[in-house]
Amino acid sequence: MKTRQIALLTLLILKISPFSRAVETNVAQLATANNTFAFRLLTQLTAKSPGTNIFVSPYSAATALQMALNGAAGETKTEMQNALATSDISLQQLNAANQAAAKLIDSHDTNIILTVANALWYRQSARVQPGFLDANQKFFSSTIKPLDFGNVKVAEDTINQWASDQTHGRITGIANGMIDPTYTDLILANAIYFKGAWLDPFNPKKTKDRLFHPAIGAERAVPMMELSQRFYYRKGPNYQAVWLSYLGFGVGMYVFLPDADSSTTLLLDHLNGQYWQQEIVSGFNLNLGSLVLPRFRVENTLELKAPLQALGMETAFKPGKADFSGMFADPHSISAVRQKTFIAVDEKGTEAAAATAIGMVALSAETHPPKPFEMIVDRPFLFVIADAQSGMILFVGVVNTL
Repeated sequence: MKTRQIALLTLLILKISPFSRAVETNVAQLATANNTFAFRLLTQLTAKSPGTNIFVSPYSAATALQMALNGAAGETKTEMQNALATSDISLQQLNAANQAAAKLIDSHDTNIILTVANALWYRQSARVQPGFLDANQKFFSSTIKPLDFGNVKVAEDTINQWASDQTHGRITGIANGMIDPTYTDLILANAIYFKGAWLDPFNPKKTKDRLFHPAIGAERAVPMMELSQRFYYRKGPNYQAVWLSYLGFGVGMYVFLPDADSSTTLLLDHLNGQYWQQEIVSGFNLNLGSLVLPRFRVENTLELKAPLQALGMETAFKPGKADFSGMFADPHSISAVRQKTFIAVDEKGTEAAAATAIGMVALSAETHPPKPFEMIVDRPFLFVIADAQSGMILFVGVVNTL
């Protein structure tokens, strides 16, 4: 077991990248930006719904918004870049980084399933700028098709079926209620799906009921898994954390347990993309210990308009003020940004999926050996699923109650 874990570290260090140094730099910049956006977005969502379970794919949301960014201009573009933490990355670099990152993330490892897909549907009569469609096809490998938005049922079914197909049936109904038969001219979408088995699975025979102490409400007994071995472990100033690898080594889950006198809110206050990469990820070391972790399952439908506005992306949603002149020949604005998510974690591994849809409407609408540790995750905790090759956070969530 020790040998396999050390092999993981060696693989990550010695892996030879198929990309040029310039592209690697772009991917690293994109990962830092997307990971900063991840923690900002999760902070907004948890503040809006305290005490609830939140699971979001910041990668999916950021990718869909960066697809739309190719059509934005002026103040609209500046605000979107600020919200996405990409102000210091040119659009050309951003597109190239997304293209390269997708190649890294899309898994060819038979031990896991990890796929990403993008799509764009536009009204047949809409005057969509050819350069916008070309950029989405070239850099995001988007499926691009005309669609009759006047027939709402058929249009919704088409988009819903695509999202379901890309997420193995886990995401359904993503487009329901998003389409205005008169004013909706374009829908952008991203879907991501992951299924992986633990490198070191939990023994179901050791799973037993233990008390979980939620952020709000009474404690209750829930099934908790147990594993004792050498982990990549970190003891931070106000938390404990472990890295759990999936088969194939490239993807893993970080579990962060705030100290009893701290909280996930306080933990999120200190997290951003640069600190995550330079301080958090590099601070894990092999340590003997035991982990107790609840089985859990979370499904969310997240309306992201308000959180994005809180992050400073306001003009894009304002009819008559939004500038998507790189996307349309006439005035348009974003009407909605919606994400649906699913995750299930058990003794064998993890299945997770997310789809993000963006609606575009015409003007009239809206050093010393450490002591063995014990980490009992029996209160609210933060978790992150990350791709080691690209450095990208794929999913992030907070479990407050079970």
